Amino acid sequence: MHRLSHISTRSRSTLADKLRSAVGGSDYGKSKQALAAGSIAAKDENGEDFRELYVMPKRKLRGQIQLEQNTGRAEIKTRSRFDLMDRLAERPPRSEEMDPEKHKWSDVWPAARTFAASVVPLPVRMGSRPNVEKRAPFKKEGNLELVKIPNFLHLTPVAIKQHCDAIKKFCTPFPPELIATPSLAATCLPISVQYSTYIHQGTNIRDIRSRVVTMIVDVESLKLTENAQEKFIRLAGKRYNKESKKLTIITDRCHTRKQNLDYAHYLLTVLYHEANKVEQWAELKERSDNLQVEFEGSETKTKLVDLIEKAKTAGLKPDESSITEFGEMWKSYRNSEETVDKTREYGRQMKKLLGISGNN
Repeated sequence: MHRLSHISTRSRSTLADKLRSAVGGSDYGKSKQALAAGSIAAKDENGEDFRELYVMPKRKLRGQIQLEQNTGRAEIKTRSRFDLMDRLAERPPRSEEMDPEKHKWSDVWPAARTFAASVVPLPVRMGSRPNVEKRAPFKKEGNLELVKIPNFLHLTPVAIKQHCDAIKKFCTPFPPELIATPSLAATCLPISVQYSTYIHQGTNIRDIRSRVVTMIVDVESLKLTENAQEKFIRLAGKRYNKESKKLTIITDRCHTRKQNLDYAHYLLTVLYHEANKVEQWAELKERSDNLQVEFEGSETKTKLVDLIEKAKTAGLKPDESSITEFGEMWKSYRNSEETVDKTREYGRQMKKLLGISGNN
């Protein structure tokens, strides 16, 4: 009496194949080899050819490959590592092979750009190493401090000279008359613009003070009428200097220097046109409404003319040509703070006008 025993085995295992071959005889191994070779076609229950369906790609997973490699059932394939130094070894950096006698630095570094260690042939380095053993080599390669800041490697003396020679044809020479006589600059150049440029190291290369623009204007060069000039001075307020007769406009409310310069020109244009504008109420202006006391049309001038006539009758020789000089002195004396020197000048001008000598 024979007893049948069922042995549960794993599929896709060499040990399972050996067990099946031992239980089922040698025909099982031969049939499997023939099925793998293609001589025997697999049939289903209806007698049709069995077609395999691969739901997943017919490849081994990474875990299976690693398991086979660790157990020695698969060969470990060695691959060449991607090494950057091997690629760089084919050609040296440009800083090493560049010949300063043949190459122009302005062609290598024509404009402002970030620092590149492979291009700059100088042994530049930046930063500090408190502990030499724990930090990287103090070189220009891999130095982040050199990358953080803006550099001026493109502004070499030779490059600056080339730029100047290129734009020289678009420039006009400075007038030699102004160089010989600096006083003519106020007449020929009535408007001057002043600003400052700052260079510093910080988180931002822009300085907030560089946007400030100062415009100085000679008011007499605007060729305003007497009423228009008085109105212009009233509108300017403290920006007008009576001694130098110049207007100073300072603009700093915009973000850039160009915007502040345009705004200063805009303010000057508005002041000029507002000063020349004549309103209906301006025609009602009287002499007492003036900002300063004028010599022309004043009682002082009338009395001075009568006094000159009486001096002639008394036998004196008054200088009538000095009336204009006396009028300018009198205007300055009346419209400014009184001092001892101005009072003495007033007396000297009066004696000169009446023809009285200094000893009398």
